[in-house]
Amino acid sequence: MTVLLLAAPILMALTLLVSGLAKLGTRQGTQDAMTSLRIPARPLHPLVANLLPAGEVVLALALWIPLWRLQIAVAVLILLLVLAYLVIIARALTFDEQVDCSCFGTLASPTVTRSTLGRNIILTLLAALTLIAAISGILTITVVQAPLYLVIIAAVLLLTVLLTVLTLGGLESPTTADPAATPAPAAPVPSPAAPGPDAPGTPLDRPGVVTDEEPGEDGLLDYERTPIPAAILQRPDGSLISLDRLTIERAALLVFATEGCGPCERVLDHAEEWIEDLSPYLQVRFVFSRPKESLRERTAQRVGDAVLHDHEFTTRTALGARGAPSAVLLGADGLLAGGPVTGGDAVIDFVTEMQEQISQAREDGELP
Repeated sequence: MTVLLLAAPILMALTLLVSGLAKLGTRQGTQDAMTSLRIPARPLHPLVANLLPAGEVVLALALWIPLWRLQIAVAVLILLLVLAYLVIIARALTFDEQVDCSCFGTLASPTVTRSTLGRNIILTLLAALTLIAAISGILTITVVQAPLYLVIIAAVLLLTVLLTVLTLGGLESPTTADPAATPAPAAPVPSPAAPGPDAPGTPLDRPGVVTDEEPGEDGLLDYERTPIPAAILQRPDGSLISLDRLTIERAALLVFATEGCGPCERVLDHAEEWIEDLSPYLQVRFVFSRPKESLRERTAQRVGDAVLHDHEFTTRTALGARGAPSAVLLGADGLLAGGPVTGGDAVIDFVTEMQEQISQAREDGELP
């Protein structure tokens, strides 16, 4: 029993330490996770994302200060923290859409599943044992009188974790493990010189598929444009439209999003701005896996009538986009004109670049 009461705070401290350090470099990811998990008081998310990593690290270290009352207080805070995490994860499993939590920053799988709930139940039990160890005084006594004993237990636990990780194949990021899963980067969007689909220098000249050729003098890779796939989207009135029909007159920027997804919400916050800035030059459409009447009121207000329905994201898959949010530019000449790009920052940068180059073209007198 003594070993268990000492192993629990060691495991708890290691978990908090790893979690806090992993979150330090991904504060935007933590904010996105809070949005995905529907944590209230969204204006406070940036503050929490800044304080939470340091808070977890401080709790992990303060637990070992040999002051009985302090250790009890820290153990109570740890238990309350993991209980809050447990409730949040359990609640997320009731959502219609799948949720990413980024509980350990860039480490582990971000998708909330029943395994995530099981992990948090185990952490809650460890936190409870940590509190028992603190109240009983065994934690304080061991830190003062037998610190080497704690070091030995910690070393054994670390070795066990290391051997388990190695046995399961180690840790590798998705981008390293599967290069094909990473969407090809796209060249900068040239400023449109004329409204026609074949005019040189328009956004429609932007290729979206990497070739094997060497970079040119400007340092950019060459790209090969590919035909727009045969796929169907649904309009708000229920009618269907193919991608080639959608772009028969004008290029179209399709932004695929999922409600509740943190990065998607960041992208949707730009919806009104993008529609206003880009609509004179190309179509801007926000695409969801559910029809417009099923969207939340806030989402519907942001996207207005610029919304399309992609049943189970079959069209997104056909275009080569692998997640949400993602974006792709379809040319009016039947070819892909840019993207796909995936991820909140990538989509925002993708569209911001379009805005900048269109603005430059207007300053140069190439556009009205």
